[in-house]
Amino acid sequence: MTRVLVTGSSGFIGSNLSHRLIEEGYDVRGVDIDPPEFELPSGIETNQVDLRKEPELPTSDIIIHLAAHSQVQPIVADSNRALENIEMTRHVLEQAEQMDAFVINASSRDVYGSDLKPAEDEVTPDSPNGYAASKLSSEALANAYMQTDDVPVTSLRLANVYGPMDLNQRVIPIFIALAMAGEELTVYGEGKLLDFIHISDVCDGILTAIKRDEVVNGEVINLGSGTGTTLPEVAAHITESVEACPGWTVSTDRSGDVETYVSNISKASGLLGFEPTISLIQGLTETIEWYREHPDLREMILSEMRN
Repeated sequence: MTRVLVTGSSGFIGSNLSHRLIEEGYDVRGVDIDPPEFELPSGIETNQVDLRKEPELPTSDIIIHLAAHSQVQPIVADSNRALENIEMTRHVLEQAEQMDAFVINASSRDVYGSDLKPAEDEVTPDSPNGYAASKLSSEALANAYMQTDDVPVTSLRLANVYGPMDLNQRVIPIFIALAMAGEELTVYGEGKLLDFIHISDVCDGILTAIKRDEVVNGEVINLGSGTGTTLPEVAAHITESVEACPGWTVSTDRSGDVETYVSNISKASGLLGFEPTISLIQGLTETIEWYREHPDLREMILSEMRN
């Protein structure tokens, strides 16, 4: 049985992906600095470790590296977090070299900068924020380990991922939690055009990359919906779906936020046969229903936002 290690297994993407990996019949191990936020399926071996302390990782055939400081604003405020992202990636690559493991490195659409035209390809990263700089540096490290140490690796640049089990300070869970609390939504930047992709489609892309490791080795691939959506469109659908919400207003942009990004997924389509299957309306509707069933988690999101 193929052994898969997921770093950041307790988080949003890691939790969803771990369920899918078990369903696909993989031997799944997880490591995270935090305990699992949700009950993981039986059969997953999890370890609470801090990658910054360079622990020895469980021997694996595949490592899916998701662990990172993933919120833009805290990294804008503290650049040490960006350096820690790079160091964690370096440690994972060192361990992968010793295990002869294939690495899928989770990168971000943020590497393309803060004000770009839609449909960027994989060769035009420019002027990223601090978080994105850490991801771009991690991609470069991964490429160096592939070139000099023969570590098989691919980097997937994820667009704005959303869906059930997301407790992070991202726009969709915050909007839904505020709406269900009967509060007005604030849209930062009316003209932003962003690419939202459902977690199920992201898991599909990662699982396909695992199965096509020889095809994607050494590649950097965008993983998004390929469709642009404005934040007012997101806010409008949520307010229409949640009766308690009084509406939404527009405020000025925040430092470090991406202005415009829509994935060019032609490479993902060609190498992975990747085609997103969940529309934003369908995905938002399902996500809203999930949060409706978890009022305690909505309160957790709001509490963290206000602290």
